[in-house]
Amino acid sequence: MDAPEVAHPPAPAECYADQATGLLEDLAPVGSTVQLVADSGQPDRDRYDRLLRYVDHDDVDVAHELLARGAARRYEAAQDLAREDSYSAAADDAQEADRGLWGTC
Repeated sequence: MDAPEVAHPPAPAECYADQATGLLEDLAPVGSTVQLVADSGQPDRDRYDRLLRYVDHDDVDVAHELLARGAARRYEAAQDLAREDSYSAAADDAQEADRGLWGTC
């Protein structure tokens, strides 16, 4: 998933970054408990040594919701992800409906 970047001065925030951040805070509020789920078919970390996990909160797949609401784009990866089909469908539906960043940016 590729969400718009918030401001990192001197670079300004990308289009829809504030809305995407707000939605993320609604889906997984600061201080709440989330479940980090590994994809057994994928490496544990990416090339930048970042931990690769799905994030679920209250039985909601946070990335899927961000994609479905147009607050993020699919990150084109060469790997087959366990949740790729549902992520692709959610992102495609959001783009076709001009939801979120698709209708704003």
